[in-house]
Amino acid sequence: MTGPPIAPGAPAAVPRPPSLDAAVAYLALGEGALAVIELLALTSKGDTTGGFDAAQRHYWLGLAHLLAYDWSAATHELRTYVGGGEGGWRAGWAFLHLGRAYEQAGRTDEASLAYRGCLSVAGAERSARKLAFDLMSRLANSMPIGYGQAPTRPASSA
Repeated sequence: MTGPPIAPGAPAAVPRPPSLDAAVAYLALGEGALAVIELLALTSKGDTTGGFDAAQRHYWLGLAHLLAYDWSAATHELRTYVGGGEGGWRAGWAFLHLGRAYEQAGRTDEASLAYRGCLSVAGAERSARKLAFDLMSRLANSMPIGYGQAPTRPASSA
């Protein structure tokens, strides 16, 4: 990345190596694209993990792509993370964010399933479960009555 021009006589900034801490700081600021760049730089030097395990890499990249409004990349990374069988608090949030990415992409059926996935994760935080339930309920209430259900009575032939 290039920064602003350096004023004459000012000391040159020493480039810092990419780090997970910097990526998380970008995420906290809502700068998803910068977090993606930082996370990819961590793994570009031949080290495929960047100092953290592959599952964490998918989790953090999924969040970064979500904040960068790249729904396809976010769903790919988060689906890869939850597909690895991870559990605990992070898996709960991963399912929740996966649902958000699917919802933004207009894939409401997959979003609902992801929200349900959050509810089923052992060790998921209560706040993630509550938010997943609220989002799933909002989705269900936005569908027409009978959406996804078979008719209960046969249509009359008259």
